Amino acid sequence: MEFGDGMRVYSGSDKNWNIEFVYSPLFEMLCSIHVLIKPDHHLERLIWAQAMRENISDKLLDDLLELGKRTADWCVIMDLCNVYEACNDFNVMSALNYMEDLSLEDFRYVFSKYQVYGLEDFTEDIKRKMIRALKEYYLGYFERELRFIEPLLVRCLKRDAERYEKIGIIDYAKRIHSRIEVTEEAFLFHKYTLFTIPFHSLKRVIVRISSFIDPHLLMDYGEGMVQFTIRAHLDRGEDAVPRDLLRIMKALSDETRLKILRIVYKGKTSTQSLAQELNLTEPCISKHLRLLYDAELVYKERSGSFIYYDLNTLLLDRIPLEIHEYLNFSFRK
Repeated sequence: MEFGDGMRVYSGSDKNWNIEFVYSPLFEMLCSIHVLIKPDHHLERLIWAQAMRENISDKLLDDLLELGKRTADWCVIMDLCNVYEACNDFNVMSALNYMEDLSLEDFRYVFSKYQVYGLEDFTEDIKRKMIRALKEYYLGYFERELRFIEPLLVRCLKRDAERYEKIGIIDYAKRIHSRIEVTEEAFLFHKYTLFTIPFHSLKRVIVRISSFIDPHLLMDYGEGMVQFTIRAHLDRGEDAVPRDLLRIMKALSDETRLKILRIVYKGKTSTQSLAQELNLTEPCISKHLRLLYDAELVYKERSGSFIYYDLNTLLLDRIPLEIHEYLNFSFRK
């Protein structure tokens, strides 16, 4: 086993693949921002998110929320850590300064995998706003968090590297998450869609760690690379149903709202058109649309004096996944 003082906790080889166990404080910080802007789904970190939201400035939280909409809840930016090794620097400010020097084309490279989200074009102004927000969040709030969690994460990652050395990468991968499947020819990741990573395409296997991602199956893939993320459990969590899942189930538990979704599925439409088609009043339709919008099942956009609603097909595809993640959650007293 080769342990180092740098970003790689372990580096070795298996099945002609380079195996790397990597700790990245910037990656962990980005995972924390994902939880901060989408707290309801992360029961283990719900108390942390509530406390941080009370402490953080309203302006910074608003910026992080807005930037999250442009970066798939910050998942796009996490992928930079797999493309540019300098983003894994133990010094977060050095990693952020490196990110600041990246060109727009460098950023757009990682955005290319997220076209399904319909993300807007990443501009220089958005980039400057993002770097400014990340530096403020780190220096003002997250630096203190890292002092506590960093030694624990490194220790957990070293322990997992030792476990991998005993059983090999195939058997180790099977134990990372219940929705990772390993066949004779590929790694299969069962997310909102199936990601198949053939063995013959791989040169590197990267294993990361985060105390914020549970219950997600967080992975990445690229040219000759696949990334697994193991979950470090630092908080006991809340014995509750995620509020975002409750909102979705409530929104779906009505005949009229299901009919609205069926109509919107065929193409975006207005409140007035829905009222006419369903023979209901506009205030009644507006009430149902508000619940669907709050659950993020529909988008809305204004055109002239009308507001049009469109279906969030990505969230619709993810509903079975959201249920599986909740069922798989283990509450620890």
